[in-house]
Order: sequence, then C-alpha cells, then structure tokens
Amino acid sequence: MPRDAGRTTVRLTGIALRQQGTHDSFCAYYAAAMLLCTLRPELEETFDAPHVGKDPLIGNLPRRRGRSVEAAAAEWLTAGVDLRHLTQALNRACAATTLRTRFRYAVARPTAATLASLHAHIDAGLPCVLGWESQELGDHTVLVTGYERFARSRSRWLRLLDPIRLQDVLEWGQLARLARPRLEVIACTAHDGVRPDKLTVTRKSAAQVGGAQSIIERWDPRSARWLDLVRATPSPR
Repeated sequence: MPRDAGRTTVRLTGIALRQQGTHDSFCAYYAAAMLLCTLRPELEETFDAPHVGKDPLIGNLPRRRGRSVEAAAAEWLTAGVDLRHLTQALNRACAATTLRTRFRYAVARPTAATLASLHAHIDAGLPCVLGWESQELGDHTVLVTGYERFARSRSRWLRLLDPIRLQDVLEWGQLARLARPRLEVIACTAHDGVRPDKLTVTRKSAAQVGGAQSIIERWDPRSARWLDLVRATPSPR
C-alpha cells in the first residue's frame, strides 16, 4: 500500500491488554476478560478472586451436573473453550450488575457483511471477540478494537488486542482466505453503561491539502450519543 494513500483509522482506546501464558489455551478467556472489564469495569476486581469459582467467566461457565468448577477450568486450560459457552458466561456475569449488558454468539463467514458488522460495533464503541481456526493461523481468539480503511485499496485491516501479542493488525483478505470454514464472533447487543473512548484519525493522501484530522469522542450513556473530547483539524498549508 503506498505511503501517500488516504487512510481512516478508528480505534477504541484505553482497553488494557490481558496477556496469555505460554503453556495454556486461555486466549478466549483473556479476550473475553478484556471485553467484560471494558464494558463492566465494576467487575475488574472479581478477576482477582481467591477461588476459581468466583471468577466471573470460569465460575459462570455452563457445566454438566456434578462437574466441578475446578474440572471445567482445567479442561479450558488444556483444550480451550466453546465460545457459545463463553457467551453464556459473559451474560451470567453481567446479570448480577445493575445495568443491562447482553452478548450474542454468532457463526459467520468471512464476508464483506461480517466485516461491516464488526465496523458497526466499533463505531458504536463496542469491542468484539473474534475467533477462527485454520492450519496457517491456528485456533485463536482475539479482541477486535478498531479498523483501518485505505482510500485507494481494497485491503481492509482490523486492529486487535491479541492475548499472545502476535499481531496488532489483521488484514481481512488474509483472514478470509485462511480461516476456513467459518469465524466465531461474540458481540454486544445491548449495553447501558460506559464505553471506551473512540479515536478517529483521517489522513489525507499526499496529493490533497492538509494533514491528519483527529477526533476523540466519549460515549454519554444518558444521551446515548458520542460527545467530542478533542477535535484537531490541521491548518491549511
């Protein structure tokens, strides 16, 4: 992609990275924990619970009758987790809060419609958990926190918080080619609380007058709209 091409970057800010260990299968846990703590920050301290059953995700994971929470945690550690069950755990954790937050699990193909849906959630200030399985990229789960569009290219990029810190951005075309046959998405469908601040940077191409315009917005739950915190527009040359 030419360096002088116009580009728009939209990124949700202030989300703390939670990093996966080197010998566990907890990428989905950390991606979901980042999502939960971003939208329901009052649950942050519960992740330091002295017993695994008090953990807001592991403790709320559905399990068979008679199966202990310790056994469920051990299985997750070694073999991963079903994202449908993880969605149930997220909804159960939020059921105890005073404000409404709901999540929905979906299986999606890597199409333009799926990408547009992810963009719409970012525009609304709502990160999404994204999982895939492929021989080249492995079985992995990340948190989508933004996207980039280039004016003169069909390439589309997602900005990520990756629990194993493998990548900060992911090219959608590459994911569409390699992640077969499906993607898994956990998206927020209703939320009455705070949302992360949104940074939008529009960079003009070298042929256009002016530099980059930056806008930082903060969600106001009372009015259900974005309010400008900073709007920096470059001066004409």
